Amino acid sequence: MIYSETDVIQESLKNLKVFNSNQRESYVNKLLDYYNGNNVSNYIINNFDLEAFREVPPYEANITKKFINKMSRIYTVGADRNVNKKYDELTIYKDSKMKHIERMTRLIGTIATRIMFVNNEKQCFDYQPIYYFHPFFEDDPFRPVGISYPLMHYTADTTNTDKCQYIHWNNTEYVIFDEDGIILEQNEHGLGVLPFVFTHRENQCDDFYVEGANDIMNANEHINITMTEMQLGLRFQMFGQPVVSGADLGNRQRFGSDVILELPSDANYDIKSPAGDIMKVIENVKFQMELVAQNNHLFVQFAQDGGETPSGIALKIKDLERFEDYQDDLALFTLYEHEMYKVERMIAQSFGISIPEALKLDFNEPEYPMTVQDQIALDMHRLNLGLISKAELMVEYNKDLTLEEANTKLQENQEPIQTQVDQNAQNTDQQG
Repeated sequence: MIYSETDVIQESLKNLKVFNSNQRESYVNKLLDYYNGNNVSNYIINNFDLEAFREVPPYEANITKKFINKMSRIYTVGADRNVNKKYDELTIYKDSKMKHIERMTRLIGTIATRIMFVNNEKQCFDYQPIYYFHPFFEDDPFRPVGISYPLMHYTADTTNTDKCQYIHWNNTEYVIFDEDGIILEQNEHGLGVLPFVFTHRENQCDDFYVEGANDIMNANEHINITMTEMQLGLRFQMFGQPVVSGADLGNRQRFGSDVILELPSDANYDIKSPAGDIMKVIENVKFQMELVAQNNHLFVQFAQDGGETPSGIALKIKDLERFEDYQDDLALFTLYEHEMYKVERMIAQSFGISIPEALKLDFNEPEYPMTVQDQIALDMHRLNLGLISKAELMVEYNKDLTLEEANTKLQENQEPIQTQVDQNAQNTDQQG
């Protein structure tokens, strides 16, 4: 068995400690913070005097989450994995988990996903994304044969003396050890495969890890700095700066609309307007958002811009470049789905469950909102070409109906119409 010797485990620990202490851990932390909106003010605090935050709170926008979710479209409407009924039962939660995995892959660049089998009264697979990990390789530098990652993170609680624990997996066993390299547990997992799949936001070039959404995160940080500066400017300069000359204000007087100032007759009082242009600041923020959106083949529309909501056809035209990215993402996640399926088959087999060898995967493409007129025209076009039946069209608009129920309802709806047609014909004959 590989990686079972103590010296190898200790070497693994050393490498893991180095990995966790390098820039990647901080980098992943920052990406996750901006996505989740956690303590992002800590990343801009050094750009201001600490006294500033006593006047106004730091601005904390979250465009990172909005952009990442908008770019992650593979699992928006799920996927059809045409295997069998048993596999559908085993993967009942897969689409929702894969939606999150796609977003985290898009955000971080490279993540690992542990595939677990929940063997209770309701047998199913579960999928655990892992963001901090160290891969191990043999011949192929892009295909790990082992993985180590922390089970416990350090805590800010100074009274907590628990040592951080790590776990190492390969295709035969798992080993749990503490931060000093002492093995706490070592067992064969009996799964017959490394129960992990590694996903990347794009094809790898010269490194196993792929960079994450740096541009979005950095734009988010710049916007937070700019908006905080603007709020400070509004706080101190919105009503102008009072200036008094020709008077001794040894005892500093408070200025305000509800305060009456008592000045000598020869004193001068004036209010100097600030030179800053708030609208230029707002335009700069909009420019930064639009630039990072364009770089990722997205478009943004601000509420104050007005205009009509674009139709589905207009959205498709605007979304052509992003659709090309979607096709690239589709190819990658098709590959990852097949890799997952191989691991799932091996794990299921270890629990005495047999599932077919072939996976027939079909991703459901996201739909664009359409005007009523566009939708009617499209439906009529499909009906005229024989691409869809009336019953099938009815099922599209009412997912609760079966095809048989839809046909019955169409027949019921047709009978009064036919009766009226017959009556009109009879009346016409009588009049003739």
